[in-house]
Amino acid sequence: MSPQRRIALVSVGAACVLIVIKLVAGLASGSLGLLAEAAHSGTDLAAALLTFFAVSVAVRPADSGHPYGHGKAQHLAALAEAAFLIGLSVFIAAVAIARLAGAVDSEVDATWWVFAAVVLVIAIDASRTAVSLRAARRYRSDALLANALHFGSDLAGTLAVLAGLSAAALGFPKGDAIAALFVAVLVVIAATRLLRRNVNVLMDRAPVDAEDAAREAIAGLDPPIELRRLRVREAGGTHFADVVIGIAPGAAVGQGHAAADRVEDALRERLPDADVVVHVEPGADEVELRERTLAAALGVPQVREIHNLAVLEVGGGFEVSLHLKLPGDLSLEQAHGVAEDVEG
Repeated sequence: MSPQRRIALVSVGAACVLIVIKLVAGLASGSLGLLAEAAHSGTDLAAALLTFFAVSVAVRPADSGHPYGHGKAQHLAALAEAAFLIGLSVFIAAVAIARLAGAVDSEVDATWWVFAAVVLVIAIDASRTAVSLRAARRYRSDALLANALHFGSDLAGTLAVLAGLSAAALGFPKGDAIAALFVAVLVVIAATRLLRRNVNVLMDRAPVDAEDAAREAIAGLDPPIELRRLRVREAGGTHFADVVIGIAPGAAVGQGHAAADRVEDALRERLPDADVVVHVEPGADEVELRERTLAAALGVPQVREIHNLAVLEVGGGFEVSLHLKLPGDLSLEQAHGVAEDVEG
């Protein structure tokens, strides 16, 4: 079993334990905050199961049907988790507002063993958040990062529940409903972050830091290599880079291959996990382009002479400007027609 799957499986077990603790304590005390956290942990269980499944799929090697691998399974799982979180937050907020408005009973029986249960939950939340966060950074797993963020929101929510129970024990029963409403806000924030990050990945949004690092790596090559196009995307913790470079038109095939190897090595040094594809194109020779332009223009009837020929490289292409010397008896319309023939 891979380390990622093992960590995800541990999260499943932890979620089951937390659901039991929070549900029993919440039902016994009447604490909406604890019941909300029990429901939150229920989504943790669903999320952990999704993560376990997603990581199991994501670690599969690339095949003929999925040449880029299966890494995006993690992002799909994270989107499903975000949907759970949003639905849960709406339910929690509705019940909390009803309690604050007095529409339903808000009495809470905050006994010592309920506080002990909350402290135990806090300890479990803190440990699993730290473990998932370290694993997400080590294995560059978005699914594990989603779990870490989710567990972190659980920790903050449980701390809020502890504060609400303390307020209830001191004679302010609505403190528990306020804590539950705070949990709902945390859930919405976590869901929004998950949606934004994973939608960006699924839409192949260019990772700015990775693209900048790739450009710097290519720009730092000596002798320099002409970069014509660079596209970078990320999926499942792996960067995919498509690069187009230009070399001298007269270069041998071996020289082009060597240039591509240098680019691949430079990118993998900056992005160790990168899957790099380099396409080599012949570089434009300005002298050759000027000669071809002269020959083409002089081949048009009525062109007597060409001067002020300029060749400029603009946006990966070339712009050519020149002056034509034409017979003096041509009308303006005829001269314009000759110029269009030269452009064609």
